[in-house]
Amino acid sequence: MQVQRSTTRRAEAPTSNSRLSALNLYSRPPTEDVGLSEFEEFAFDRLRLLSAIENARAKGLKGDDLKKTIGKARDEYMPVTEEGLRKDYVSHFILRLAYCRSEDLRRWFLQNEVELFKWRFVNNPPSDMNRWLQANGMKYESISGEEQRALKEELTQVLQAAFDEKGGKKYADKDAQERVEHYKVGFEEVLDLVRQRKTLLRGGYAYVPAPDLVSIVANQVRMHLSKQLSTLSRQWPALRENESDRLAGFLEGLANAHVGEDYSQPRNGGQKISLAELPALARRSMPLCMSNMYHKLAETHHLKHSARQQFGLFLKGIGLTVDESMAFWRSEFTKRPETSVEKFQKEYAYGVRYNYGLEGKRQDWSPWSCKSIIASPGANAAAGEHHGCPFRNFDEGQLRATLQQMQVGPAEANFIVDKVKGQHYQVACGKYFEAKHKGTTLIETELGGIMHPNQFFEESAKFYAPKDDAKGAAKDEPAAITEQQPAAVEAGA
Repeated sequence: MQVQRSTTRRAEAPTSNSRLSALNLYSRPPTEDVGLSEFEEFAFDRLRLLSAIENARAKGLKGDDLKKTIGKARDEYMPVTEEGLRKDYVSHFILRLAYCRSEDLRRWFLQNEVELFKWRFVNNPPSDMNRWLQANGMKYESISGEEQRALKEELTQVLQAAFDEKGGKKYADKDAQERVEHYKVGFEEVLDLVRQRKTLLRGGYAYVPAPDLVSIVANQVRMHLSKQLSTLSRQWPALRENESDRLAGFLEGLANAHVGEDYSQPRNGGQKISLAELPALARRSMPLCMSNMYHKLAETHHLKHSARQQFGLFLKGIGLTVDESMAFWRSEFTKRPETSVEKFQKEYAYGVRYNYGLEGKRQDWSPWSCKSIIASPGANAAAGEHHGCPFRNFDEGQLRATLQQMQVGPAEANFIVDKVKGQHYQVACGKYFEAKHKGTTLIETELGGIMHPNQFFEESAKFYAPKDDAKGAAKDEPAAITEQQPAAVEAGA
């Protein structure tokens, strides 16, 4: 695949002559020219699709809920059109380059690519499945109608027993049972199903219902893609050197790229944030990563470089001007006896101005996304480092103690800890949002995990806006203020 500034030829995605199908093993990389702008667009769209699948898996969605989520994301980013299939084909190989570099990246890519394949496989007509299996040397053919009728009673018994064990009622209807496709495979390929007595055996073959066949095929797809990624990882150093001026930086940054909404500018509905509000907002509306750094700053009057960057850009994103940020950091740092105003100006003021694009590269830097924060090197509280994601960096005891301090209930804390153990840190943060905003309609199952710290803050501002407006209206009524004011102030603390 050649990447050019502009393109006159299109990479060809394999398609069926009779109907379009996205089933693909991606065995051969595209050899056509791809424009640089298309290269980036295709990469981000596939990353959005795989991220949507990852979020759905992290939330524990299954059955129809998972099917609808993947289908919606597929239709939005990789529709089954000729152009959509071309994007699918090219983008898969772009993300292979970006995710081949480490075991963790390869694991993430494989999990979500295989999940996408499974969804496509079971949502294609049997004729497409059979055609694809045959084309890729997988000798699984659906049995004929005549054979299905001959084994009808036995197949029905096995099918019903398997789904009864799962608690499913979908196949209680005999007509539904008869519509289930069965595939004839060598029994040695499905020993787990044989052991669990979930398949019919005849003449050395196992008759596997379509819902179970996808797992068998997906394992072969996983092994194929894993081998391709391992090969590519060994080639990456040479590729990186050859593309050091153009693509290497983009590909290395892609794994941590934020593909959600842009939070580079304040988005608080026009509401101005003042320095005086920060203590209350740190407890009420900041995500755990930011409130943790705020309270450590208030406690020690110092944060190290990475934390100053992470928290400083967050403050910029919620609306603090460069002058307000400078006043905030100067006020905290100069509370230490060893940090005079002159020392602050000499050693720390440059970093504040840098975040606002007034020094160095003069780039208007954006607040860090959750992916960037999670991927950053782990913090070490003992060494005075408090940046990063607490859900990733805290041990269980520290996390539970922190959640208790933030008035998160035991049941919600258990859910959060469970998600953290599964490395679903953003879903854990989504549940933390729910716990801190009782009565929100933006519950964890709908939110799908926090994508950006400034998203957390923005959604919190929306949640509290009606209450803040009501308090503001009360303050405009002098007759009601005298007795009501103390209670209102206490409630807002």
